[in-house]
Amino acid sequence: MKVLLNGGVARRGMKILPERFGDRISLRQITPDEDAETVAANMAWAEFMISIEYGAELPPAPNLKVLQLPVAGLDKVDVNAVPASAAICNVYEHEVAIAEYTFNGMLEWVVGLARRNTEFKTGDWSGTPSMGGQTRGELSGMTIGCLGYGNIGRAIARRALAFDMKVMALTQNPRPLQPEPHFLGGYGDLAKLLEEADFLVICCPLSEQTRGIISKEQLAAMKSSAVVINVARGHIADEDALYAALKDGVIGGAVLDTWYQYPSADNPTIRPSRRPYHELDNVLMTPHISGWSEGQQLRRWAKTGDNIEALLTGGELINVIRPADS
Repeated sequence: MKVLLNGGVARRGMKILPERFGDRISLRQITPDEDAETVAANMAWAEFMISIEYGAELPPAPNLKVLQLPVAGLDKVDVNAVPASAAICNVYEHEVAIAEYTFNGMLEWVVGLARRNTEFKTGDWSGTPSMGGQTRGELSGMTIGCLGYGNIGRAIARRALAFDMKVMALTQNPRPLQPEPHFLGGYGDLAKLLEEADFLVICCPLSEQTRGIISKEQLAAMKSSAVVINVARGHIADEDALYAALKDGVIGGAVLDTWYQYPSADNPTIRPSRRPYHELDNVLMTPHISGWSEGQQLRRWAKTGDNIEALLTGGELINVIRPADS
């Protein structure tokens, strides 16, 4: 079978896939410096394509049977541009890493290990009981609100329950889900979740329904000590409203991993927002790395390989976003 790798995924795929499939597949890759004629030839050749991106500017792919996204999101795919004869599939497998990142953020907020380490190394003994230090909180007994209860939300909930936290969750389609949270509702129950949450974890897909769903009004309804954790997409929380709420102390803080602006070849050092989030002391911020673990990569390539195997043997594809029009 003819497998085409496009973009940065090629480096890993060109090593992993031959180890699993040997000469059962033929591999080619598209690189950024490829000339148009070579790209067109490779697209016409491909039966199985692995790519984060797919747009109308790409040459025709008349033999394509599967477009495999090595990620969960469709952000960079024009579904209408993908040949109707090709199924579109994705992968998840990032929920373990994102759940661990979320807990790292919450524990840092409550325990403050990194901050206390930095302070103590300067000789600052504040916080110790022998000096009358102020006590800290505990995650146990706190309420975590998951805006979204898919793979990521449920992975977070499993860990939260183990920490004896109260779990509230919202999903677009409320139904029995495991683990069972203390409260499960639809997006229409957002006010209830915001009122009670000590930590609001944004882990839902970005859609027309969720874009800007966390706005000035919603932030004002939260506890003044509440912390927003965004591991989904930046634009689910209104950029200006979130900044203002953090700057003005409307909420306690934020742990932000997903953003409003991203680097490009023309601007590799762009700030992640029009607003100076980096100047705020109550914000922990990272460059969209919450899901980027070695385990995630190995699991994703394994699932990608499973779909190659399915196409080779006539088996069932997994994680089909759009089936082929047969």
